[in-house]
Amino acid sequence: MSDYDAKCIRKIDASGPAAWTATKFIDVPYEPKGLSVTPEGNLLVTCNPNRLLEFDPKTGAKVADVELYLGIQYPKHAVKRKDGQYVVCHAEQNGLSRVCRVGADGYYRHCFGGMEGSGNDQLNCPCHVALREDNYVIVVDNDNNRLVLLDAALEYVDTLVEKFKEPHRVWFDADSRRLYVGECTDNGTVRIYQTK
Repeated sequence: MSDYDAKCIRKIDASGPAAWTATKFIDVPYEPKGLSVTPEGNLLVTCNPNRLLEFDPKTGAKVADVELYLGIQYPKHAVKRKDGQYVVCHAEQNGLSRVCRVGADGYYRHCFGGMEGSGNDQLNCPCHVALREDNYVIVVDNDNNRLVLLDAALEYVDTLVEKFKEPHRVWFDADSRRLYVGECTDNGTVRIYQTK
């Protein structure tokens, strides 16, 4: 898990007693936010103000350090595609709310969104993304209380569900074709959907 204030990644030994203990695993020179696993099995850490870092999950050695350019500031979360490109969501208060496809050089190839809003071509605080096996992207559009589906080129396809209360996390399990959505409610709800 990312520890934003301590600038580190912690890990928990879940095989031990019920009282789990989080220990420091990796020091991060930036402010870590979102975590994901790359197709190569590395840990991808999204960091403020504009970095993506990859670490070997066994040794903690840094594998990649990507500086983000062209207005990608304060990224929330990123995932890596099998072709080596990253999908990054970022949002600035009263500013840009976008999902961008980024190369290993840190420059975006294409973006969806722009200034925050609620239209089909807009996002308002995209905070998490999930990647399907066909490179379609599921975006948590937090402040619009919805999920947005984009194709592999980051073009709008559909709004999946609009009955969420502060959706915050999403994960797509390709094997079961289930979509898991975490909401920031008082009880911390997780909704599970079976997709085709």
